[in-house]
Amino acid sequence: MKFTKLLFLFLLLLAGSASFAQGQKKETPEERKARIEKIETAKIAYITDKVNLTGDQAQRFWPVYQEHDRRRNELRQKSRHFREEKLSNLSDEQIQAGLENRLNIRQRELNMDKEFMDKYLRIISPRQLANFYRAEREFTKLLLERLQTAKK
Repeated sequence: MKFTKLLFLFLLLLAGSASFAQGQKKETPEERKARIEKIETAKIAYITDKVNLTGDQAQRFWPVYQEHDRRRNELRQKSRHFREEKLSNLSDEQIQAGLENRLNIRQRELNMDKEFMDKYLRIISPRQLANFYRAEREFTKLLLERLQTAKK
């Protein structure tokens, strides 16, 4: 419980620094990288605590998770172009192709999630995996709440 309070304080400070950075005109690439690394460190600590990973499990789990996260981000990058394009600039055929591409990417992401679930279950128990998915959502929600609070 003490660890959770410490992590909460860390997230609060992180959100404060994020709001300070947003108050600036432009964040440098180095500052952005440092901010992302702090968030990732907090995420790992938060999830490791919530899932009760042993040292051995954590050592084996996090590299698999990082590979999964990297591959998921690569897939999402492929659909980003369509989301950012103004629909008024596209023909109906282009929109149809973009929608089909989006579904194909989501299916590939689902297939990849199934593949990684099997990998995770070789390292942690089904209960820990369910707790992992929950903790990952909780962390994201916490982070978004902190960022919203910091903007005000």
